[in-house]
Amino acid sequence: MAKRLKYVLNHFLILLLLPSSAMSATYINYTRVIINEKARETSFTIYNEGLKPVLLQLWTEKDNIFDRPEEIKTPFIILPPIFRLEGKTSRAVRVQFTGDQHTLPADRESLFWLNTLEVPPVADSKAEKGALQVAFRTRVKLFWRPTALAAITLEESIKELHISLSDCGGKRCLLVKNNSPLYVTLMDLTLNDGTEIKQLPDDGLWAPLSTKTVVLPKNTKGEGTVKTLSWIDDYGVVNTYNY
Repeated sequence: MAKRLKYVLNHFLILLLLPSSAMSATYINYTRVIINEKARETSFTIYNEGLKPVLLQLWTEKDNIFDRPEEIKTPFIILPPIFRLEGKTSRAVRVQFTGDQHTLPADRESLFWLNTLEVPPVADSKAEKGALQVAFRTRVKLFWRPTALAAITLEESIKELHISLSDCGGKRCLLVKNNSPLYVTLMDLTLNDGTEIKQLPDDGLWAPLSTKTVVLPKNTKGEGTVKTLSWIDDYGVVNTYNY
């Protein structure tokens, strides 16, 4: 517990010291990675838009964001897990499922996280040596999709969402139920009176067969009926669904 607390505090202090102009030089070409059970692996490309080389470490985890990579065990391996990426170049990376698929649910998706740690090069000038060197960490959703769900689309899952008006401790709210076996990510909801709701629980992520509450703003008029909603598909594209 003490070790984990120290790890969290160290990350928090780094964020406090981080200059507003600092930005990660690397990114991958997907906002989410999906591995189908039949294929058991997938690949993505990571780009270095900076002028200088960086050292990259990649690993997967499942809701243990503060654990060190060497302490985490998941049914995936990344090839290569550590490598140097020169400036203005890119490299393909593979994610392979190496576990037993029977240990994961066969009737719904499972969510893991793909982590990328970008370590900048050692300072080579007096000016750079006086600057703060920051390692950037990013997390991307990694979905394991069982064979039984191969024919189900996210668009169908969005159509199966059940939204109803309810009372939440004296406040009006919407009960949003995901009836599908896929994870659903919503960006925002627009009500019939024009009210836009952008603050959604858990960053808009609904687990399979789960229900979450969305509290309506005090100035909401009418019955709080949803007119449109924005959702993210497998390619990271934002779509709009009209009721």
